[in-house]
Amino acid sequence: MKLEEDENYRPMCDVNENISCSLVFKSVYGEGFGLGEITKLNFPNGAIGCVFYLLYFLSSFYQNHWLCLAQLVICTLTLFLCVYLGFLLLFVFYDCCLVCLAIYFIHTWLFQEVVRRYRRLYM
Repeated sequence: MKLEEDENYRPMCDVNENISCSLVFKSVYGEGFGLGEITKLNFPNGAIGCVFYLLYFLSSFYQNHWLCLAQLVICTLTLFLCVYLGFLLLFVFYDCCLVCLAIYFIHTWLFQEVVRRYRRLYM
């Protein structure tokens, strides 16, 4: 990432000191969701998210009951993760990350779609 390579790099999403993506991405919570001591998943959160959404997208082409149920459960759990990260953003960093907020809204929309799909197919 450019942010890790160049100390002077300023992303376009860094509007001011209160609206800053780099503050979040450079922090301890920017890799492995801040669970570095507990887990070995110390990849950048963005990379983990890209893999998650790619797998989610690919699995959405199948209409298997168990796969749809797994999507619903995983999406529910990751929605709690979004709440955790949003809490950190507001109450630990006192920051507003535009990229983070966009992802939280997208994930909330995805959760609603997964619930609708599950109800349509299996209820």
